[in-house]
Amino acid sequence: MEMTTDEMRIDLLRTTFRYGRVNMGIRLGNITHGEFTALQMVHIYMKRNPDASGIGVSELARCSFMSPPAMSRTLKSIEEKGLAERMIDCKNRRKTYVRLTQAGEQARQYAWEVSTEYINRVMEEMGEEKMDAFLALWKELVDIMEKNIGMVSENPS
Repeated sequence: MEMTTDEMRIDLLRTTFRYGRVNMGIRLGNITHGEFTALQMVHIYMKRNPDASGIGVSELARCSFMSPPAMSRTLKSIEEKGLAERMIDCKNRRKTYVRLTQAGEQARQYAWEVSTEYINRVMEEMGEEKMDAFLALWKELVDIMEKNIGMVSENPS
């Protein structure tokens, strides 16, 4: 039986909500998903740029898909937990870099192992062929959603 457009819309919203709830249900030790994302992006940047002092705050926000205010809150939290540190560039005091502490690398590694183990189980159960098809469609859907987000009005008429 085919779904109506309204049924598809409702099903998409429900499934998206369920996905978010399940995804946020994965416990990553003492860090949030946003903190894990930031730690992971710092780790990746430093792996690609081993001679760098750290990653710039605006670059970290961009590659983590966070707004600058959200990144600022996340950095404050991970700094308070002793997982990362900010450093001011001595040549340009307007530039701030972020790097992981040893505790930050340990927290990131633990969260990476937990999430990887979970995703591996899901992918194994889903099967490679279905995962390939799903990811292609999901990427297409997100591309279309990103393209159309600016057309959404805050005050529906």
